[in-house]
Amino acid sequence: MRKITDVLINRRKELEYLENMINQKMIKAPKGHLRVTYSEGKPRFYYVSELANDKYKYLRKNESNHIRALAQKEYFTKLLKSMERELRWIEDALKRYPEELPEEVYTKLIPARKNLVTPALLDDEEYAKRWQAESYAANPYRPEDKVFATKRGERVRSKSEAMIADAYYDLGIPYKYDYPIEVPGGRKRYVDFLALDVHRRQVYYHEHLGRLDDPEYLADNMRKIQEYRAMGIYTGKNLILTQEIKNHPLDMHLFRENMKELFGK
Repeated sequence: MRKITDVLINRRKELEYLENMINQKMIKAPKGHLRVTYSEGKPRFYYVSELANDKYKYLRKNESNHIRALAQKEYFTKLLKSMERELRWIEDALKRYPEELPEEVYTKLIPARKNLVTPALLDDEEYAKRWQAESYAANPYRPEDKVFATKRGERVRSKSEAMIADAYYDLGIPYKYDYPIEVPGGRKRYVDFLALDVHRRQVYYHEHLGRLDDPEYLADNMRKIQEYRAMGIYTGKNLILTQEIKNHPLDMHLFRENMKELFGK
């Protein structure tokens, strides 16, 4: 688990790219700098020579491009100084970052010792492994309908669900199929997929609405989504919704790209 270092390294790349781009633009920046005063609540702009700070030249409205160029130059100058400070801090932080993370203490134990202790911290791999291994009672309704095989070796109810399961599997996103949750009123609902964002330790509920052109199916799923919302499960937070109708199947390429972005893959 090197998530913090990954963030720092990516930030360093972002700042170095921006620094290079700004330095290229600064080559063409005008000489001097801008002075701004106010008269009757309105700004007045002056050009100040680099050679003599006491010499000002009033810049008129028709010189707006020059005014903007001077303002941009000074903004870039301040921005570069700020980025230089942060880059120095990042380099120092990376040098000081420990070789062994607390999460790795348990990971590096020999199996015999692992069996003797209860870990207080787990690295991503071990956390995902334990989450995946937790047993649960899947939906008992019509198990004979589960005829589509996934790459992980389980059976699901539709071709689209098999493709979704395989997408999660290929992307390395741990998931559970047909997972039971209790909704208001004490009833059980079965979520199509429970997907784990390992790095954030966050669970996403995923419902695939595969027959939206069936009024009865649609009504039941709308009730289910309302129940989820009452439990704090909703889109934009922790609910993924995919949908299709007979003539408009699920776009799996787009789904995979969306999941890469959502789960940071």
